[in-house]
Amino acid sequence: MAENNSPQWKMEAEHILSCNCDYGCPCNFNALPTHGNCEALVAYHIRKGHFGDTNIDNITFAWGLWRPKAIHMGDGTGKLYVDKKAAAEQVKAIEEIVSGKHGGGVFTIFPSTFTTTLPTEQANINFNFAEFDAWFSVEGAGEGRLQHIVNEKTGADFKGEVLLPGGINYKRGQVASADWNWNAEGFSMNYTKRHGSTSVSTYTNEGCIA
Repeated sequence: MAENNSPQWKMEAEHILSCNCDYGCPCNFNALPTHGNCEALVAYHIRKGHFGDTNIDNITFAWGLWRPKAIHMGDGTGKLYVDKKAAAEQVKAIEEIVSGKHGGGVFTIFPSTFTTTLPTEQANINFNFAEFDAWFSVEGAGEGRLQHIVNEKTGADFKGEVLLPGGINYKRGQVASADWNWNAEGFSMNYTKRHGSTSVSTYTNEGCIA
């Protein structure tokens, strides 16, 4: 829920997600994470957007996320990375969006599960978006590389989607296989063939609206 004095904001963003769950991620369906905890590195490229009077078109940012158990059980840590091409006021706008104070669905709920928010870093972020096959990298921190899930018997690409009408992060996402890693203060993780997804979503003070 946004604070009453929150600036109005909106962004349409390409979203690449990589986490430590098996394909599909049971967390999407109110189930516990595959391995009991939640680790993720995700990235967003804003096609167009604003936070109050600040234009945030074409800004790319990434979010490292760690929780010792399921998301809703808390004790989590989050770290924000904003691309070096962003101006100071744009970095501040992204920090405000992911602060949990101004609505936005996932951008309210996830911060509410943190006990630690690590300092924001600006870094070179490369971002290449396509359905199923996508990748991003955060210089000095980590990367996520997604590709089609492959049928182990035939070698054929598998295509699947998740539809979440009430989704806080996306309403429709393409499910992929993710190889990813993240290294930050006190954290080091490296996974292959874990859950990944790609989506295009619109967020406002009211949540994920499309």
